[in-house]
Amino acid sequence: MIFQDCVHLGTITKTHGVDGKLVLITKTNLETKDLREPIFIEIDGLLVPFFLISLEEKRKDQYIIELELVPDLDEAAKLIGHEVYVEDNDAVLTESFDLSALEGLLIIDQNKGELGPCKRVDEISGNYLLIVDIEGDEVMIPFTEDFIVEIFQQENYLLLDLPDGLIDLNQ
Repeated sequence: MIFQDCVHLGTITKTHGVDGKLVLITKTNLETKDLREPIFIEIDGLLVPFFLISLEEKRKDQYIIELELVPDLDEAAKLIGHEVYVEDNDAVLTESFDLSALEGLLIIDQNKGELGPCKRVDEISGNYLLIVDIEGDEVMIPFTEDFIVEIFQQENYLLLDLPDGLIDLNQ
């Protein structure tokens, strides 16, 4: 594997426990990472593939990972400080950013025009919902890639392409 074909995922920062698990710091959501696909750890300038045995979210930006061929604490300690990559076409990863940055943005639908400001972002069962103030009512809009046209943070608005009738479901 070569670097041009990969995306930087994060850094291994420390071991976890005594059985060879590691802590990976990343800004990427790994909840849907396919465990059958390898990650690549940079060792001596080369990308070495490792397969995940387990993946557990510790915090928003930290995961505890267990790798094949890393059976104990001594082997795991050798990987501390190393950079981790995945193949660029690994579509199950979603780059995340601070969702609170959406609060206060004006929500605009391509078809209906201005809807109102985003009051907050809620998470329900792993799905994100924009809570938008539309004429005094709190309306929930799924925050999904399918609806996003573009986020204009400098101009303070979010442009969406919402399906017909979605807004009416909440009112």
